[in-house]
Amino acid sequence: MPHGRRALAAGALDTLGLLDRFLWLRAKLRLPVLSVFTYHRIAELSDVDELDPGVAEVSAREFEEQLEVIKAHCTVVSLRDVRRFAKGRKLPPNPVMVAFDDGYRDNHDVALPLLQRAGVTATFFVATEYPGKGRLFWWDRVALLMHRCRRARVELAYPATLVLEPQRDPVAAATLVCQTIKRTSGVDIGRLWDEIERATGVSIDLCEERAIAARTIMDWHQIAALRRAGMDVQSHSHSHRVLQTLSPEEATRDLARSRRVLSDALNEVVHAVAYPVGYSLCGAFHRAVREAGFEIGFTNNSGLCTLSSFDPLNFPRIAMDRGQIGALFKLKLLIGQRPGR
Repeated sequence: MPHGRRALAAGALDTLGLLDRFLWLRAKLRLPVLSVFTYHRIAELSDVDELDPGVAEVSAREFEEQLEVIKAHCTVVSLRDVRRFAKGRKLPPNPVMVAFDDGYRDNHDVALPLLQRAGVTATFFVATEYPGKGRLFWWDRVALLMHRCRRARVELAYPATLVLEPQRDPVAAATLVCQTIKRTSGVDIGRLWDEIERATGVSIDLCEERAIAARTIMDWHQIAALRRAGMDVQSHSHSHRVLQTLSPEEATRDLARSRRVLSDALNEVVHAVAYPVGYSLCGAFHRAVREAGFEIGFTNNSGLCTLSSFDPLNFPRIAMDRGQIGALFKLKLLIGQRPGR
């Protein structure tokens, strides 16, 4: 359903009090569904500047309102609750888990105080290659280079032949490059940066990148502060590469490294991983997660989790979008879909 029609339908149902009633009824009947909401950044789009705007799903005000709706209609569950459920324990009525991917600094600076005020526990999935390294997330680096390009037409020869128009639409150009990286096996990241910089005529100074990364990505002190505050911190892989673009052996090494780095940093066992980009795993990649030592794995943009039939290494999650407040968010709690899906 298009976003506009969905908003109208949600508003009409909410005016009649039906959304509240349906949520109450789902809890009363203990319908076997789990909602896991995935966030990345809590930020105004104006604060994102030259970086990827697609991961700034909510403002602080919107997030606070969503937490209020969750608290009013659902039972917040932790990663520990979900792990126990995977081993046979029951979940409470209308269970909801809140999750953050990547490791953006606003998770600590903005989301954590709001979570604490609301009394909500969240799980933060961190890509362990980035904290404290002075390097931007690769998708943010692509976005920055495209925003700074002053060439009307850019032709990339690697990792695929692409024709871009970054001066006209830098977001569309960055999106196309990122989509190509996500579906291309064996991308050499160093070669990729060389090619983008050659084609765009743009590069970023190491000192500047270090400064932007420090403002954008959590360091290990901030990650540890999340854990001390009672939040869960788990793996989002090491390099944040789509696992299916690696060999199963490379995927195992990347996941195991992430688990080891997190375990050493937090001085505790790490049990769960959220897959970068969030595609479901099967076959050799399913085994790779097990071999890396994880007992729980999360996909993304995959909807509600039906508790009567689930794969502990492919727990579905619901991707968030801007503007999902009020009646629209209540509808999302009920059906779990993104607009247009």
